[in-house]
Amino acid sequence: MTTIREFDPRDAPVLWTLSTLPNVGETADASVPLDLPAAAAAPIEFADLADITAGFIRPGGVFLVAEHRGHLVGMGGFRPNARGQAEVLRVRVHPAARRLGIGRALMEDLEIRATAGGFQEMFLDTATNMPEAMAFYQALGYRETGRETQPDWTWTLVYYTKQLSTRRQVDASAQ
Repeated sequence: MTTIREFDPRDAPVLWTLSTLPNVGETADASVPLDLPAAAAAPIEFADLADITAGFIRPGGVFLVAEHRGHLVGMGGFRPNARGQAEVLRVRVHPAARRLGIGRALMEDLEIRATAGGFQEMFLDTATNMPEAMAFYQALGYRETGRETQPDWTWTLVYYTKQLSTRRQVDASAQ
């Protein structure tokens, strides 16, 4: 059974480990143990994970975690960006827990919470070296809105947006 819930600061060390697991290549990898060790510090490449409350929650966003059979196996959040969109960041699912609907459940919960928070549009990016992620977001109704590349990159960044349903906004506010 999988549960999606709000981030608790005690989750951070395991989420730091989850954030550094390989996210390029095979979608599922059952060989990675579900019981992740706690990292001693936040990864340098994801500074916003060092203080999730300051990076996501205080600015008006949300950060969620997924638990599956007693293990933290997924995470993701959003925060407002300069265009007034809910910008989705740090979506990860443990390699051994992929293809179980956990990513879809995380994204659906993020969209519901963004709608309830008054956002009308989600924004995210991924890269061409992650075709599984591109297909995943497209299957969820995200549409490509642009691409960016830099001379020192071996990939192309791909931008996506999704309009949030006003029906969902009504449903979410009724809860």
